[in-house]
Amino acid sequence: MAASNNKQESSYKMTVKSISRLAICGLCFCSNALLASDQEAPEPVYELPPSVFTGTRLDSTPFEQPYAFYRLETDNLDQRVGRTALDRMNYAPGVFVQRTAPNQASPFIRGLTGEQALLMFDGIRLSHAFMRPGPNQYAASVPDTGLSSIDVILGSSSTVNGSDGLTGAMDFRLAPAGRGVTQAFSPWARTRVDTGNGPTFETGIDGVSGDWAYSFEVSGSWFHDREGGKDFEDHLLPGSYGGEIPNTDYDAYSGGLRVAYLGFDDHQLQLNTGHKRQVDAPRPGGYAPNSKDPDRIYRYFDPQEFSFLHLKHSWDVANDFVDRFDTKLWWHQFAEEQYRSSFRSGGSEIREREYDNVIDVFGIDLQATSLLGADESHELTWGGTYIYETTDNSFRAFQGPVGSPLPPLGQSDWDNNTTVPDGSVYESYGAFLQDDWEINDRFNLVGGLRYSYYTWSFDDVDGSVDDLTGSIRGIWKVKKNHRLFAGVSRGFRAPNLVNLAGNVDRGSSGTPATGDPNLDPELSYTYEAGWKWQEGRNMLALTVFRTDIEDLIQRDFSVMPAVTTNVESARLQGFEAAWDYGAEVGSWQRLALVGSMSLVDATRDIPVMGGTVEDNLSRANRLYGRVGLKAEKDENWWSLLQVRWHDNYDDVATHPSDSDADDVRLTTAGNPDGSMPGYGVVDFMIGWQSDDGNRSVSFFVENIGDITYREPGSGADGVGRNFGITASLRY
Repeated sequence: MAASNNKQESSYKMTVKSISRLAICGLCFCSNALLASDQEAPEPVYELPPSVFTGTRLDSTPFEQPYAFYRLETDNLDQRVGRTALDRMNYAPGVFVQRTAPNQASPFIRGLTGEQALLMFDGIRLSHAFMRPGPNQYAASVPDTGLSSIDVILGSSSTVNGSDGLTGAMDFRLAPAGRGVTQAFSPWARTRVDTGNGPTFETGIDGVSGDWAYSFEVSGSWFHDREGGKDFEDHLLPGSYGGEIPNTDYDAYSGGLRVAYLGFDDHQLQLNTGHKRQVDAPRPGGYAPNSKDPDRIYRYFDPQEFSFLHLKHSWDVANDFVDRFDTKLWWHQFAEEQYRSSFRSGGSEIREREYDNVIDVFGIDLQATSLLGADESHELTWGGTYIYETTDNSFRAFQGPVGSPLPPLGQSDWDNNTTVPDGSVYESYGAFLQDDWEINDRFNLVGGLRYSYYTWSFDDVDGSVDDLTGSIRGIWKVKKNHRLFAGVSRGFRAPNLVNLAGNVDRGSSGTPATGDPNLDPELSYTYEAGWKWQEGRNMLALTVFRTDIEDLIQRDFSVMPAVTTNVESARLQGFEAAWDYGAEVGSWQRLALVGSMSLVDATRDIPVMGGTVEDNLSRANRLYGRVGLKAEKDENWWSLLQVRWHDNYDDVATHPSDSDADDVRLTTAGNPDGSMPGYGVVDFMIGWQSDDGNRSVSFFVENIGDITYREPGSGADGVGRNFGITASLRY
């Protein structure tokens, strides 16, 4: 393991360099801003252009849109338990987060995840052509520190955003530069420390100087091995673990800078950049204690990184045809170094493998908004998107000792074992048109079309696919506070590079499935209807849906070597309900019942000799939610008592092509067929904030009952009884 220690030391040095560079750049910028500011000048008026909810490309509030649209503000998320923003938003309507490893997170949106669910960041596509089948880690690569909210838009988003998003989209929204402060220099700090995981510390500076606004922030998390529930050792190989789940520790660091210039009358410019780095991050299923497989030695990432640069320009054109024109330019880079060893001979390690993967993404999105018709009753949104993606991939294998029973893997074979072929290229073109038609004061109809064209190139293979998608949705303003909505949409997902040419396994199994360059794209048809009510802070919502998918792309492990293939079809149906309903009760300013509940029922049709066979869709069938009682007093004090729960996971996939019985993430904490028991976890929080919101502190007890539970599909148990404190301060 000397190589591993050297890698950790190298990763640490690179992390320090990265954070230091960001810190120096940010401090230089802040110093210039302070020198340029006129202390005698009147307080500046700082205002960014109105938000465009780019998950739908509509300007109206979520309540007025014909979608099951849920916005989770970070201020509210901070009043929930969980190490990260994704942990705190888990159990939201239609969303369940699986963590194959503690540093990884993959949101299931109405039963689908990974490449089939669209992830966005700052209104820009986060999903990319290297997304692996099933759960993957990329949602956890977004830095928490700069977020203002997480938007969940349920239902197909292909019409306005292109491939992916067959069942919904999640958009991680960055806070605006300056965060709305009016002084030139407003430093802040925030921390979270708990007994079960470890500490997180964040700090930054926001400010406004003349026509400039800026935000600079850095963060660090140092998570030790997670403290498990009272019976967590039942899910491990027999041994002595000192109360902690092995191979669940990692460190994470991030930095970010956002700058906005508002000196023009009709133009606004914004630049957002940042970096997040996770180091020494094990994947539990790749280790013997966690998998109960003595031959598994280790599997870890060191490092895993995400870098981004976003440039946004908004022009208030305000002529007879175009009201506003928005341009987004971006660069994303995802990089990882993964180390695996899963072969033993006489107790000795005999092979180590290293997979290095980098994907660079360059994109441009142009969006025009036109107000047309009598009384400007038509809000036309139209434009186009181009994305260029290229990969850098390598593989190395080291074997020993002398006399190893494994056949040698020479350097000439290394290029044939990369995750995807080195230098692969994937290009996306799209043109969209959407009309939000206000028929009268009570009815709105939103219709749209999109043409998408995708090309790819790797080794000697060139291919392409195109599609025309569309949707139509309507919303009825029944009364002032009531809305009914319904919609029909056609979704589309082009096969990505991993589907076409990948070499990836499932759940640390070590059995890879190869891609197929002749795959057909996935098509989906979604039908949904819902009701929502809102009055002040009180809200109720209910949505029912059905999604039919043609040519679902799945990996088939019933043949050797395993392959990626199209199955005939799949069906997902269910409902989501959400509530936040409160009233003044006695001395309490507000006492509210809060929570949500979601159901997904999903099956797939698998082609067999002489017909098809129906099977459950792996990890999709779920009934889960959260219910709590939240109390607020004097606008300063609040408390929350809640239960997070998940029903038995027993509608398992049984067909050998993708059986839950072969997934170590399910069987080690469940049953041999992959089924898992349900659970209910009780949490309590109490907090205080100052009148101006600049100071806050909260205390929490997570998993009061110290139960042992595992969220279905995750690679490690949830934390046991966990005591913690959070605090924030702004000057």
